[in-house]
Amino acid sequence: MTRMTWIGLAASLALSAGCGNKADDDMKDEMDRGDDVEDELNEDDTDDDTDDDTGDGDTGDDDDMDFVFADDDPDSYTRIDRIGMPAIATAVIMSKDAYNQADPLDDAAGDFVGEIVASLEAYHGALGDDLTGAGLTPCSTTDEMGVIDISPCVAVAAPLVLPDTLKIDTNAPAGFPNGRGLEDKAVDATLAVVLLDLSVHGVDTLFGLSQGSNDMSFEDDFPYVAPAH
Repeated sequence: MTRMTWIGLAASLALSAGCGNKADDDMKDEMDRGDDVEDELNEDDTDDDTDDDTGDGDTGDDDDMDFVFADDDPDSYTRIDRIGMPAIATAVIMSKDAYNQADPLDDAAGDFVGEIVASLEAYHGALGDDLTGAGLTPCSTTDEMGVIDISPCVAVAAPLVLPDTLKIDTNAPAGFPNGRGLEDKAVDATLAVVLLDLSVHGVDTLFGLSQGSNDMSFEDDFPYVAPAH
């Protein structure tokens, strides 16, 4: 029971016990004082509740909140990463700092073609026998005279990585590389493009390389991915 309840209970017991008039008057005065104290406490509670719910100066209406957005000149920032196609910046680019500071216009100008070609040559040199041993046909890395020529592989991959941007064709079916769904096996498809002869194999040939499914299902609502765990 609250303190005010105890006072009221004591007053009721005293009156019902047949106390004298003076005792009755005293008890009534005590009850009146108790009521006054209770009113003051209630007012304090109301004030406290208002402060707790809305905060200092807060109306409690989220729609009235002001947001401050940075409007600094873009040149005042330092870009630390850029990526359009998955695995390109991480797997075939060696001068990563320069690449991150560059723009797609630099890609289209051929600034990083030398690095991309060198990386593809290294990958084919390391994996060519493994691909053949697995019954797969690598894209050609030599010309008719047997001279190393990675250009056929580069020619297939170039539209995806030069420039390194996300490309969307609204007239084509959705799915990587035309956009990217959460379940699209983007890295497997990219590996197929840079390693395999696509006149023999489809881009889905290597889809079994990566993990088959998530350990938790996607959600039905945005942002669709499962909570971090």
